[in-house]
Amino acid sequence: MSETRRVDPTVSGLLLIGFITLVLGIVGVQIFNGSDSTVMFDAALKFLIVLSLVMVMFAYMAGKCGNAFATALFAFIGIAFIGTVYLADPTRGAALGDNSLMFYIIGFFFVVFAMIAALIGAPKLLVLLLVLVAFIYFFFGLFFATGEDPYAGAIGLFGILAFIISTYMAIGLATEKLPVV
Repeated sequence: MSETRRVDPTVSGLLLIGFITLVLGIVGVQIFNGSDSTVMFDAALKFLIVLSLVMVMFAYMAGKCGNAFATALFAFIGIAFIGTVYLADPTRGAALGDNSLMFYIIGFFFVVFAMIAALIGAPKLLVLLLVLVAFIYFFFGLFFATGEDPYAGAIGLFGILAFIISTYMAIGLATEKLPVV
């Protein structure tokens, strides 16, 4: 009788987190540079829906593997990014300042996940990654509350940093050749 082995989606989830934060970072940099990023912003929002649904699928897979923290984290990230699409989409009534509180709340929950990760002894890079994503959401809130471009630049900076850390962690876990502390 053959034994079925479940694949832990942690590496794939980290790569997806990196990719999503890279998309957010590029959009933030485009807005900061003053370029007309309407087309890119709309494309990014549509793409984030698909990536968010894949993240929810990774949460299900992590649950099947018995990884409770990854299940909760990936499910929250998937839902948070779907919420980001809804909150940031101007066609759905996201007027300036209307949804800034929701971005702050999502950022707060990323801080909570960072504290939980620190308490359970997760790698420090994961804690740092979650804090960076929390900053992305805090700056999203500030950007939507004020409309000032420096906040979009901060979204871009933290998004690109989160991409680098997430990708490094995924490669380190997959190859077991890079230290993931």
